[in-house]
Amino acid sequence: MKKFLVAIDGSEGSEAAIDEALELAQEVGAQVLFALVRKPPSPLLGYPYYERLLSTELGKARATIDAATGKADEAGIESGSEVLEGDPVDEILSAADNHRADLIVMGSRGRGALAGALLGSVSSGVVQHASVPVLVAKERSARHLVAA
Repeated sequence: MKKFLVAIDGSEGSEAAIDEALELAQEVGAQVLFALVRKPPSPLLGYPYYERLLSTELGKARATIDAATGKADEAGIESGSEVLEGDPVDEILSAADNHRADLIVMGSRGRGALAGALLGSVSSGVVQHASVPVLVAKERSARHLVAA
């Protein structure tokens, strides 16, 4: 494995995915690509609200990406990043294909199988449709509870 796509969103699950991906990347000598998918704000908001919301969301996305690439830099792992817009499942799968990722790493919000089946989830959608292996990392709090 040489390239991992790490889907992030700033959540606890995404922090767990970053940590898992960086640990594994160090072990196998892989590079990582951090991808953050955002849904565009509704243009119905009108001027200037649309522009303000868009600017705020892009600022948050950039801060999330910068934090992830900073962790990769600290770990000595080559990384890149993209902020994507659209349906998260479609964009993650497309990015993995376009960058020829060997592995997709993403977080789980820990809703469980029943909630995931009823509500649908990004991680289950990616797992079902990915052409490469998918590693779903649990939130830190959930992992610590299991270990205790």
